[in-house]
Amino acid sequence: MESYRIVPLSHLSAKQVMSIAQIHVLVIDSLLSELGLLVVQRYYQIASVDTSVIGCCAISQSGFPLGWAIGSSAPSQLNERLRAALGWRSLLRALIARPRLIWQIFISSRSASAPLKPDALELTYIGVDVPSRKQGLGRELLNAFLAQAQARDFQSVALSVEADNVGALALYAQAGFQVINSFREGRYNRLRMELKF
Repeated sequence: MESYRIVPLSHLSAKQVMSIAQIHVLVIDSLLSELGLLVVQRYYQIASVDTSVIGCCAISQSGFPLGWAIGSSAPSQLNERLRAALGWRSLLRALIARPRLIWQIFISSRSASAPLKPDALELTYIGVDVPSRKQGLGRELLNAFLAQAQARDFQSVALSVEADNVGALALYAQAGFQVINSFREGRYNRLRMELKF
């Protein structure tokens, strides 16, 4: 893997933010990905300027994103901003193009995990581009994210992960996260994990 540097999400160019969205769609199986690239791009555009967001990105020497970690102290507000920015017409078009998502969104909205504590942060997404995997970049991004969380005086970080994602579970357990419950979110069986500082 070529050398890289870790930078805050807020320091990325518009082109780099678009690249993260493209990688997200390729490597993260999520409801957001299923809504399509344009929705994912808008999510990262909003997140890159949102003050509730902590994010870091590994950027190659050539300026290309290799991976990222992103989270928020107010993830539901971030999702509301996304819905408002897209407007109902855009969301309706995405759902018409992918009608099976209507049920997925309904089920997900009914099974959302518990709200965050005031001093907690949600790790929403962490991803590494396929050619850059298996080289410790995910661990480094997670550590950078956790360092930013501690620097902003958060007392804990929570996340949800698919129960069958063995690699992610090992990464989180190695960092000190513990499973606090399990739940079903649409078609996903998830584990809720937490790390207290």
